[in-house]
Amino acid sequence: MGEDKNWFSEVTVTQNDGEETYRVHFEYKGENLQDTKTFGFYVQSKNNGVISFGGDDFTLNKEGIFFTDFPISNSRLTNKNDKLEIKIEWNGNSEVFTLLNEDADSK
Repeated sequence: MGEDKNWFSEVTVTQNDGEETYRVHFEYKGENLQDTKTFGFYVQSKNNGVISFGGDDFTLNKEGIFFTDFPISNSRLTNKNDKLEIKIEWNGNSEVFTLLNEDADSK
């Protein structure tokens, strides 16, 4: 979990049979929600640089909330001590902040 001036975010990692699923949750806290039509984000591990995912042109719901899952087939890359850095871009603005992934199983 983490936040900055305009955004709150949470990433939950589920590990099952060699696959990791990343559930991302974003909430826009800033002003002018109606002007925030789309946004992009990029998530990367600060510890080992192995974990990275994201994309552009995501849409918030009318409350300013977004959820999605990213299923990724790989070996177990995430552990409880990993710190994830999130960069969010919208309307020519950007914020970068760090999350501690508390929901991952230990390696």
